[in-house]
Amino acid sequence: MALNGRAALIALGAALNLSTYGIGVWGESVLLSSGAFVGPALAALADTYLLFSALGLFGALILRIAVAALTEKSNRYYATCGLGPMALGALLFLSGAWNSSGLLVALAAFCAGWTFGCQSLFWMASLSFEPARVGVVFPLELIGAAALNGLFIIGFLDHQGLFLGLCIALSTLCSLGLARKDAALERPAVAPLAGALVSCYVPGFRAFAEVLFCVVALQTIAPTLNYMGLLGALEPAQQQVAVIAAKAAAALALVAILRFSRAPLYSVQVFKVVTPVLILLLFAVPFASPDYLFVLLVGGSCLHFIVTNSLFCVDAITLARSRKLVFELFYGVGYAVLMAFCIVLEKVMPRLLAASSSAELLLVFGVFFCVYALSMAFVLVRRRRRDGATATAPSAPTEAPEAPHASASPTAAAPEKAVPEPTAADRVAAVQERCGLSDREAEIVLLMMHGRNVPAMAEELVISPNTVRTHVKRIYRACGVHSRQELIAHCETEEPLARDDDSPR
Repeated sequence: MALNGRAALIALGAALNLSTYGIGVWGESVLLSSGAFVGPALAALADTYLLFSALGLFGALILRIAVAALTEKSNRYYATCGLGPMALGALLFLSGAWNSSGLLVALAAFCAGWTFGCQSLFWMASLSFEPARVGVVFPLELIGAAALNGLFIIGFLDHQGLFLGLCIALSTLCSLGLARKDAALERPAVAPLAGALVSCYVPGFRAFAEVLFCVVALQTIAPTLNYMGLLGALEPAQQQVAVIAAKAAAALALVAILRFSRAPLYSVQVFKVVTPVLILLLFAVPFASPDYLFVLLVGGSCLHFIVTNSLFCVDAITLARSRKLVFELFYGVGYAVLMAFCIVLEKVMPRLLAASSSAELLLVFGVFFCVYALSMAFVLVRRRRRDGATATAPSAPTEAPEAPHASASPTAAAPEKAVPEPTAADRVAAVQERCGLSDREAEIVLLMMHGRNVPAMAEELVISPNTVRTHVKRIYRACGVHSRQELIAHCETEEPLARDDDSPR
């Protein structure tokens, strides 16, 4: 998918917002924890800054989730919710007044957290309107964020507040410009929350729970690499170099994952493949050199950017669009849970890893292996239950095979009919219903599942190849996929629609 102006704006704004998080909310270095960020006179307020930035983050997330639930739309009243704290935060940081007193430190921290939370949902919801561009936007976002980290090292390492103020101001301008573009963009149809809570939203959140569980489990293990790398007491500039390398590596890895992986849910697949490798790397830590710890820092940060920052959102877009859910509501709830876990982990992990002996460290890493095993068991149990529910449907009528002889009524005759195995056409019909495809687009999806290429489909449907390609692009966008393999995997995992053709009307 080629880059256009809207995708470039999303990538730039999201990169600026990611830098807001890295420098002003969590701190990709020891700036916050050492008190260097707030200044020597207010060093004791470093923990206060972190507390109020977290309060601002969750305040924005809760408000945006509530707005999405009430309006049943994404990105409604964005400027109303976020513009005030964004403008105030930018003013405090750019003027240098933010760390002149304890009250202003807390207020600036709250505004920085609010800005990141509000804009995180805004950028991802905007991207959900055109999901085919995720393969372009996320790598560009990480490259842009890496460039901003480089700029931070060169000119702003001693002026963190000024850098943070510029990031907030520029990302706000980008988001306001994108809000105007989105106003004229066609939005995907969504199911009403009140009427489809049980039929659409609850199953959607259940499916999302598998993604969230794997990402949370990965966030238990991957940040350990970061903290072990930080045990070498790296200078802030060195830590920023590690973050730059991690973001650049994450961008390259994302391109490969989104292009070549055929997994319907990327986060789950990456978790299954990568986690055993991480655990093996951790077992060598007690005997490792400082260079090895630095490599761990880069690897842990890279994995964080790939999964938490990117694939988590890609999977949310796929699930939300396939079930016609309000994306900001769906993604916001999952993201709030993930951020809560990350903040708790940020407090617990340094104490957990402050072990005094190699044996204690190995014990901690053994616990991580148990976390991985439990996570995999959770995923397998969920899939077996889902497969079992599908498998038991055809066998249910055999429980009373002689019922038709006892009565000729429609109710008694119903059990004798076996439920057929869902066909490709049944699954395509379900995808058509959920994603709002036209009849022609559904025909093309079915032909693609049967292995037809573009010339063959054009010949069979008596249309031009360019028309077929246009339909295919529309199908990818509506279904939230990026390739033929992803579309086929999406259709094969789709639950067929319930049929009640034989029920009395």
